[in-house]
Amino acid sequence: MTVLLLGLDTATPVTTVAVVRADMGTGSVEVLDERSHSDPRRHGEVLPVLVRDALAASSLAPADLHAVAVGCGPGAYTGLRVGMATASALAQSLEIPVFGAVTLDALAYASGRTEPFAVVTDARRREVFTSSYRDFRTPDGPAEVGTPEVIASALRGMPVLALPDTPPLPDVQYEVMPAPSASAVCQVVVDRLRHDVPTQAVQPLYLRRPDVTASTTPKSVL
Repeated sequence: MTVLLLGLDTATPVTTVAVVRADMGTGSVEVLDERSHSDPRRHGEVLPVLVRDALAASSLAPADLHAVAVGCGPGAYTGLRVGMATASALAQSLEIPVFGAVTLDALAYASGRTEPFAVVTDARRREVFTSSYRDFRTPDGPAEVGTPEVIASALRGMPVLALPDTPPLPDVQYEVMPAPSASAVCQVVVDRLRHDVPTQAVQPLYLRRPDVTASTTPKSVL
């Protein structure tokens, strides 16, 4: 069975969109078009344009899609909301399913590594997100957030892949990996579905409270 998927990810400063054709029998994924834009403040502005242009370049209309795949984080609060709201709205309007993938899992999948390793990304507030893997398709536990010192202690002795500009970990040498890829998000979803492994719930994976919270007491009007 061949399906057409639209992939989205806005969990990092990079907004990435891909249109792929997946063979659910073999698990192969053909990328019809993929494009990205790097600016953490413009996810909402550029995402609809990237979706429109990727579909046009693939000679497809939204109604041709069979499903949407979206990166669920961990990532910044605002960026995640943009991508997941867009994915859910598209899926609902087109009456097609939407599947989630952990963004770190997509980064790991793109590495193709067959030995244990870890992925680290910037969590801001002097912290990092991380997840460990047995190989490129097998997470070794859930994603976590912590200070560089705590994460470095947990990952010591393991190869660590990181995006450019990720805060350093003490005594850990990063191997720089490519920017997030929406096609890798699609590959993770296809791989999970093909092997009857549950996909990630389509809910933002924040791992901590947002920077801005509601006030618990009334503000004075004087």
